[in-house]
Amino acid sequence: MEMAVCMLVIIPVFLYSLFLFDLLRHMLDAQETSLTTAWDYTVLDYEKEPESVATEDGGTTTEAFSGFEMAQAYSRYMYCDHESGLDSYGPGKGPECQDDESHHTDVVAHACWLNVGGQQVYCSLDADDVGAYDDPLHQSYRSTFGRGGLIRCSARLGVQNYLLPEQFLPEFSRVRLAKEKQERANGVHNNATGKFSDGGTQAGKGEDVYLLPEEKIAILTDTWALTEHADVRPGTAGGRGMHERVTQLYQNPDNSGFTDMSSASERLVSQAISSGLLNPGLRLEPQSYKTPGDDPRNPSLAIKPDQSGDGAVEEVEQQGGRQGYFSNEWQDWENNNNQRSYEARGNWYLGCARAESC
Repeated sequence: MEMAVCMLVIIPVFLYSLFLFDLLRHMLDAQETSLTTAWDYTVLDYEKEPESVATEDGGTTTEAFSGFEMAQAYSRYMYCDHESGLDSYGPGKGPECQDDESHHTDVVAHACWLNVGGQQVYCSLDADDVGAYDDPLHQSYRSTFGRGGLIRCSARLGVQNYLLPEQFLPEFSRVRLAKEKQERANGVHNNATGKFSDGGTQAGKGEDVYLLPEEKIAILTDTWALTEHADVRPGTAGGRGMHERVTQLYQNPDNSGFTDMSSASERLVSQAISSGLLNPGLRLEPQSYKTPGDDPRNPSLAIKPDQSGDGAVEEVEQQGGRQGYFSNEWQDWENNNNQRSYEARGNWYLGCARAESC
Protein backbone atom coordinates (compact mmCIF):
# COMPACT_ATOMS: atom_id res chain seq x y z
CA MET A 1 0.00 0.00 0.00
CA GLU A 2 2.81 2.40 0.87
CA MET A 3 4.53 1.63 -2.46
CA ALA A 4 1.34 2.28 -4.39
CA VAL A 5 0.86 5.62 -2.67
CA CYS A 6 4.50 6.62 -3.23
CA MET A 7 4.25 5.82 -6.93
CA LEU A 8 1.66 8.57 -7.25
CA VAL A 9 4.53 10.98 -6.59
CA ILE A 10 7.53 9.09 -7.95
CA ILE A 11 6.19 8.49 -11.47
CA PRO A 12 5.27 12.12 -12.23
CA VAL A 13 8.54 13.35 -10.74
CA PHE A 14 10.52 10.92 -12.89
CA LEU A 15 8.68 11.87 -16.07
CA TYR A 16 8.94 15.59 -15.42
CA SER A 17 12.65 15.23 -14.68
CA LEU A 18 13.16 13.84 -18.18
CA PHE A 19 11.12 16.66 -19.66
CA LEU A 20 13.02 19.31 -17.69
CA PHE A 21 16.34 17.86 -18.86
CA ASP A 22 15.28 18.22 -22.49
CA LEU A 23 14.06 21.78 -21.90
CA LEU A 24 17.38 22.83 -20.38
CA ARG A 25 19.33 21.20 -23.21
CA HIS A 26 17.23 22.92 -25.86
CA MET A 27 17.71 26.24 -24.08
CA LEU A 28 21.47 25.76 -24.42
CA ASP A 29 20.98 24.98 -28.12
CA ALA A 30 19.21 28.31 -28.63
CA GLN A 31 21.91 30.15 -26.68
CA GLU A 32 24.63 28.53 -28.78
CA THR A 33 22.87 29.57 -31.98
CA SER A 34 22.67 33.25 -31.05
CA LEU A 35 26.10 33.42 -29.47
CA THR A 36 28.09 31.81 -32.26
CA THR A 37 26.27 33.79 -34.94
CA ALA A 38 27.17 37.09 -33.29
CA TRP A 39 30.81 36.09 -32.92
CA ASP A 40 30.98 35.17 -36.61
CA TYR A 41 30.89 38.90 -37.32
CA THR A 42 34.26 39.42 -35.64
CA VAL A 43 36.18 37.69 -38.46
CA LEU A 44 34.68 39.43 -41.50
CA ASP A 45 36.64 41.72 -43.80
CA TYR A 46 35.14 45.15 -43.16
CA GLU A 47 37.33 46.71 -45.84
CA LYS A 48 35.77 44.64 -48.58
CA GLU A 49 33.08 46.37 -50.60
CA PRO A 50 29.53 45.07 -49.95
CA GLU A 51 27.84 43.13 -52.73
CA SER A 52 24.30 42.45 -53.88
CA VAL A 53 23.18 39.09 -52.51
CA ALA A 54 20.13 36.93 -53.00
CA THR A 55 17.58 36.95 -50.20
CA GLU A 56 15.68 33.93 -48.93
CA ASP A 57 12.47 35.16 -50.57
CA GLY A 58 14.08 35.19 -54.02
CA GLY A 59 14.95 38.89 -54.20
CA THR A 60 18.26 40.71 -53.94
CA THR A 61 19.63 43.26 -51.50
CA THR A 62 22.83 45.19 -50.95
CA GLU A 63 24.48 44.16 -47.72
CA ALA A 64 25.17 46.71 -45.02
CA PHE A 65 28.77 45.49 -45.21
CA SER A 66 30.42 42.56 -46.92
CA GLY A 67 29.28 39.30 -45.35
CA PHE A 68 26.46 40.69 -43.19
CA GLU A 69 23.71 38.60 -44.80
CA MET A 70 25.99 35.66 -45.56
CA ALA A 71 27.09 35.17 -41.93
CA GLN A 72 23.59 34.81 -40.52
CA ALA A 73 22.31 32.81 -43.50
CA TYR A 74 25.01 30.17 -43.08
CA SER A 75 24.32 30.11 -39.37
CA ARG A 76 20.64 29.38 -40.02
CA TYR A 77 21.74 26.52 -42.25
CA MET A 78 24.06 25.13 -39.58
CA TYR A 79 21.51 25.36 -36.78
CA CYS A 80 18.38 24.49 -38.74
CA ASP A 81 18.56 21.13 -36.93
CA HIS A 82 18.86 23.04 -33.62
CA GLU A 83 22.45 22.06 -32.94
CA SER A 84 25.94 22.28 -34.41
CA GLY A 85 26.56 18.53 -34.13
CA LEU A 86 24.86 17.89 -37.49
CA ASP A 87 26.56 20.48 -39.66
CA SER A 88 25.89 19.28 -43.20
CA TYR A 89 23.29 21.31 -45.02
CA GLY A 90 21.87 22.19 -48.40
CA PRO A 91 20.27 20.13 -51.18
CA GLY A 92 22.03 16.80 -51.51
CA LYS A 93 24.34 17.53 -48.56
CA GLY A 94 22.18 16.38 -45.71
CA PRO A 95 18.54 16.01 -44.68
CA GLU A 96 18.37 18.37 -41.74
CA CYS A 97 17.57 21.52 -43.72
CA GLN A 98 15.11 19.78 -45.97
CA ASP A 99 11.69 18.52 -44.87
CA ASP A 100 13.25 15.56 -43.11
CA GLU A 101 12.71 14.79 -39.43
CA SER A 102 15.57 12.38 -38.82
CA HIS A 103 17.21 14.91 -36.49
CA HIS A 104 14.16 14.73 -34.19
CA THR A 105 15.31 11.86 -32.00
CA ASP A 106 14.13 13.03 -28.58
CA VAL A 107 11.71 10.90 -26.60
CA VAL A 108 10.17 13.46 -24.27
CA ALA A 109 10.34 16.94 -25.81
CA HIS A 110 10.98 18.04 -29.39
CA ALA A 111 12.36 21.49 -30.15
CA CYS A 112 11.61 23.11 -33.49
CA TRP A 113 12.02 26.54 -35.05
CA LEU A 114 8.68 25.97 -36.83
CA ASN A 115 6.68 26.08 -33.62
CA VAL A 116 4.28 28.98 -33.31
CA GLY A 117 6.30 31.83 -31.78
CA GLY A 118 9.65 30.24 -32.66
CA GLN A 119 12.28 32.04 -34.73
CA GLN A 120 15.52 30.99 -36.34
CA VAL A 121 18.50 33.21 -35.68
CA TYR A 122 18.29 36.63 -37.32
CA CYS A 123 20.58 39.62 -36.90
CA SER A 124 20.01 43.32 -37.35
CA LEU A 125 22.44 46.21 -37.61
CA ASP A 126 22.34 49.56 -35.84
CA ALA A 127 24.80 51.63 -37.84
CA ASP A 128 23.36 55.11 -37.32
CA ASP A 129 23.48 55.77 -33.61
CA VAL A 130 26.55 53.85 -32.52
CA GLY A 131 29.63 56.06 -32.44
CA ALA A 132 27.80 59.15 -33.69
CA TYR A 133 28.93 62.57 -32.47
CA ASP A 134 27.69 66.04 -33.23
CA ASP A 135 30.87 66.95 -35.09
CA PRO A 136 30.98 67.36 -38.89
CA LEU A 137 34.62 66.23 -39.19
CA HIS A 138 33.92 63.05 -37.24
CA GLN A 139 30.70 62.35 -39.13
CA SER A 140 32.41 62.83 -42.48
CA TYR A 141 35.09 60.27 -41.61
CA ARG A 142 32.51 57.89 -40.15
CA SER A 143 30.29 57.98 -43.22
CA THR A 144 33.29 57.36 -45.50
CA PHE A 145 35.04 54.53 -43.67
CA GLY A 146 32.65 53.33 -40.97
CA ARG A 147 31.05 49.95 -41.52
CA GLY A 148 29.40 47.58 -39.10
CA GLY A 149 28.18 48.91 -35.79
CA LEU A 150 26.01 47.32 -33.10
CA ILE A 151 24.86 43.90 -34.34
CA ARG A 152 21.97 42.27 -32.50
CA CYS A 153 21.21 38.55 -32.97
CA SER A 154 18.26 36.65 -31.51
CA ALA A 155 16.70 33.20 -31.74
CA ARG A 156 13.82 31.41 -30.04
CA LEU A 157 12.98 27.73 -29.86
CA GLY A 158 9.59 26.23 -29.19
CA VAL A 159 9.25 22.83 -27.51
CA GLN A 160 6.34 20.40 -27.58
CA ASN A 161 5.47 17.56 -25.27
CA TYR A 162 5.67 13.99 -26.64
CA LEU A 163 5.54 11.95 -23.43
CA LEU A 164 3.86 13.59 -20.46
CA PRO A 165 0.13 13.03 -19.96
CA GLU A 166 -1.92 16.19 -19.63
CA GLN A 167 -3.43 14.83 -16.45
CA PHE A 168 -2.32 12.20 -13.97
CA LEU A 169 -5.01 10.15 -12.26
CA PRO A 170 -7.86 12.36 -13.53
CA GLU A 171 -10.20 10.53 -11.15
CA PHE A 172 -8.63 12.46 -8.29
CA SER A 173 -7.51 15.70 -9.96
CA ARG A 174 -8.52 17.81 -12.93
CA VAL A 175 -5.36 19.94 -12.85
CA ARG A 176 -3.57 20.09 -16.20
CA LEU A 177 -0.02 18.97 -15.51
CA ALA A 178 1.38 19.43 -19.02
CA LYS A 179 0.48 20.88 -22.36
CA GLU A 180 -1.16 18.66 -24.96
CA LYS A 181 0.75 15.48 -25.71
CA GLN A 182 1.63 15.28 -29.41
CA GLU A 183 1.55 12.16 -31.56
CA ARG A 184 4.79 11.35 -33.39
CA ALA A 185 2.82 9.71 -36.19
CA ASN A 186 1.47 13.11 -37.28
CA GLY A 187 5.02 14.36 -37.92
CA VAL A 188 7.00 16.67 -35.69
CA HIS A 189 7.01 19.48 -38.24
CA ASN A 190 3.28 19.13 -38.85
CA ASN A 191 2.63 19.21 -35.12
CA ALA A 192 4.78 22.34 -34.83
CA THR A 193 2.95 24.25 -37.56
CA GLY A 194 -0.49 22.73 -37.01
CA LYS A 195 -0.73 21.75 -40.68
CA PHE A 196 -1.33 18.15 -41.67
CA SER A 197 -0.91 16.12 -44.86
CA ASP A 198 -4.65 15.89 -45.46
CA GLY A 199 -4.83 19.68 -45.77
CA GLY A 200 -6.44 20.18 -42.37
CA THR A 201 -5.17 22.55 -39.73
CA GLN A 202 -5.35 22.61 -35.99
CA ALA A 203 -6.06 26.00 -34.47
CA GLY A 204 -4.48 27.22 -31.28
CA LYS A 205 -1.19 25.38 -31.66
CA GLY A 206 0.57 28.20 -29.83
CA GLU A 207 -1.20 27.12 -26.66
CA ASP A 208 0.48 23.71 -26.87
CA VAL A 209 4.04 25.01 -27.21
CA TYR A 210 6.55 25.68 -24.48
CA LEU A 211 8.26 28.81 -25.81
CA LEU A 212 11.78 29.11 -24.44
CA PRO A 213 13.11 32.58 -23.61
CA GLU A 214 14.25 34.55 -26.63
CA GLU A 215 18.01 34.38 -26.68
CA LYS A 216 19.49 37.79 -27.49
CA ILE A 217 23.07 38.91 -27.85
CA ALA A 218 24.66 42.04 -29.25
CA ILE A 219 28.21 42.65 -30.37
CA LEU A 220 29.87 45.93 -31.30
CA THR A 221 32.21 45.66 -34.28
CA ASP A 222 35.13 48.02 -34.72
CA THR A 223 33.82 49.76 -37.80
CA TRP A 224 37.08 51.59 -38.54
CA ALA A 225 39.44 48.66 -38.12
CA LEU A 226 41.85 47.73 -40.91
CA THR A 227 42.07 44.04 -41.69
CA GLU A 228 45.70 43.91 -42.79
CA HIS A 229 48.86 45.51 -41.45
CA ALA A 230 49.48 48.96 -42.87
CA ASP A 231 52.91 49.22 -44.51
CA VAL A 232 53.51 52.73 -45.81
CA ARG A 233 56.86 54.14 -46.91
CA PRO A 234 57.70 57.74 -46.07
CA GLY A 235 56.47 60.27 -48.60
CA THR A 236 54.27 57.86 -50.56
CA ALA A 237 50.58 57.16 -50.69
CA GLY A 238 48.95 53.76 -50.41
CA GLY A 239 49.20 51.42 -47.47
CA ARG A 240 45.92 49.50 -47.65
CA GLY A 241 43.74 52.52 -46.99
CA MET A 242 45.74 54.08 -44.15
CA HIS A 243 47.01 57.00 -46.24
CA GLU A 244 43.50 57.61 -47.59
CA ARG A 245 42.09 57.74 -44.07
CA VAL A 246 44.69 60.22 -42.85
CA THR A 247 44.19 62.33 -45.97
CA GLN A 248 40.43 62.39 -45.50
CA LEU A 249 40.85 63.98 -42.06
CA TYR A 250 43.85 66.11 -42.88
CA GLN A 251 42.43 67.70 -46.04
CA ASN A 252 38.81 67.77 -44.92
CA PRO A 253 37.08 71.13 -45.59
CA ASP A 254 35.68 70.97 -42.06
CA ASN A 255 39.25 71.00 -40.73
CA SER A 256 39.75 74.75 -40.33
CA GLY A 257 43.37 74.24 -39.38
CA PHE A 258 44.12 72.72 -42.77
CA THR A 259 42.46 75.61 -44.61
CA ASP A 260 44.52 78.19 -42.68
CA MET A 261 47.73 76.19 -43.09
CA SER A 262 47.22 75.72 -46.84
CA SER A 263 46.94 79.43 -47.63
CA ALA A 264 49.83 80.27 -45.31
CA SER A 265 52.02 77.58 -46.91
CA GLU A 266 51.29 78.87 -50.40
CA ARG A 267 52.28 82.40 -49.39
CA LEU A 268 55.43 81.23 -47.62
CA VAL A 269 56.65 79.14 -50.58
CA SER A 270 55.85 81.97 -53.02
CA GLN A 271 57.90 84.40 -50.96
CA ALA A 272 60.81 81.93 -50.77
CA ILE A 273 60.75 81.48 -54.55
CA SER A 274 60.63 85.23 -55.10
CA SER A 275 63.63 85.59 -52.81
CA GLY A 276 65.55 82.93 -54.70
CA LEU A 277 65.56 80.53 -51.78
CA LEU A 278 63.50 77.80 -53.48
CA ASN A 279 63.33 76.39 -56.97
CA PRO A 280 60.28 77.68 -58.92
CA GLY A 281 59.30 74.06 -59.52
CA LEU A 282 58.30 73.80 -55.84
CA ARG A 283 55.56 76.40 -56.18
CA LEU A 284 52.34 75.32 -54.43
CA GLU A 285 49.35 75.73 -56.68
CA PRO A 286 45.92 76.05 -55.03
CA GLN A 287 43.98 72.75 -55.00
CA SER A 288 46.89 70.98 -56.75
CA TYR A 289 48.61 68.81 -54.18
CA LYS A 290 51.98 67.33 -55.05
CA THR A 291 54.04 64.43 -53.77
CA PRO A 292 53.82 63.89 -49.99
CA GLY A 293 56.89 65.34 -48.33
CA ASP A 294 57.35 68.11 -50.89
CA ASP A 295 53.93 69.62 -50.27
CA PRO A 296 52.90 70.23 -46.63
CA ARG A 297 49.25 70.13 -47.70
CA ASN A 298 49.62 66.45 -48.58
CA PRO A 299 50.26 64.22 -45.54
CA SER A 300 53.44 62.18 -45.49
CA LEU A 301 52.84 58.97 -43.57
CA ALA A 302 55.24 56.20 -42.51
CA ILE A 303 54.07 52.99 -40.83
CA LYS A 304 55.99 49.76 -40.59
CA PRO A 305 54.56 46.55 -39.06
CA ASP A 306 56.44 45.15 -36.09
CA GLN A 307 57.55 41.72 -37.26
CA SER A 308 60.66 41.23 -35.16
CA GLY A 309 59.34 41.97 -31.69
CA ASP A 310 61.87 44.77 -31.28
CA GLY A 311 59.46 47.59 -32.08
CA ALA A 312 58.52 49.03 -35.46
CA VAL A 313 61.67 50.84 -36.58
CA GLU A 314 61.51 52.94 -39.73
CA GLU A 315 64.72 54.08 -41.40
CA VAL A 316 64.72 57.44 -43.17
CA GLU A 317 67.37 58.96 -45.42
CA GLN A 318 68.58 61.98 -43.51
CA GLN A 319 71.74 64.11 -43.36
CA GLY A 320 73.69 61.92 -45.74
CA GLY A 321 72.81 58.67 -43.96
CA ARG A 322 69.97 56.50 -42.68
CA GLN A 323 68.42 57.33 -39.33
CA GLY A 324 66.18 54.92 -37.42
CA TYR A 325 62.92 56.04 -35.83
CA PHE A 326 60.20 54.17 -33.97
CA SER A 327 56.84 54.55 -35.72
CA ASN A 328 54.96 54.24 -32.42
CA GLU A 329 55.62 54.80 -28.71
CA TRP A 330 57.71 51.64 -28.45
CA GLN A 331 60.36 53.60 -26.62
CA ASP A 332 59.40 56.98 -25.23
CA TRP A 333 62.46 57.22 -22.97
CA GLU A 334 60.31 57.27 -19.86
CA ASN A 335 57.75 54.48 -19.51
CA ASN A 336 58.00 52.42 -22.74
CA ASN A 337 54.36 51.39 -22.33
CA ASN A 338 54.05 49.74 -25.74
CA GLN A 339 57.17 47.66 -25.19
CA ARG A 340 56.11 46.62 -21.70
CA SER A 341 52.60 45.70 -22.92
CA TYR A 342 54.07 43.56 -25.70
CA GLU A 343 56.41 41.73 -23.35
CA ALA A 344 53.63 41.07 -20.77
CA ARG A 345 50.86 40.11 -23.21
CA GLY A 346 51.07 36.43 -22.31
CA ASN A 347 50.41 37.15 -18.64
CA TRP A 348 47.04 38.79 -19.15
CA TYR A 349 45.48 37.32 -22.30
CA LEU A 350 43.00 34.52 -21.43
CA GLY A 351 45.25 33.43 -18.58
CA CYS A 352 47.97 32.18 -20.93
CA ALA A 353 51.24 31.56 -19.16
CA ARG A 354 53.21 32.03 -22.41
CA ALA A 355 52.65 34.66 -25.06
CA GLU A 356 50.56 33.37 -27.99
CA SER A 357 50.21 29.91 -26.41
CA CYS A 358 46.43 29.78 -26.66
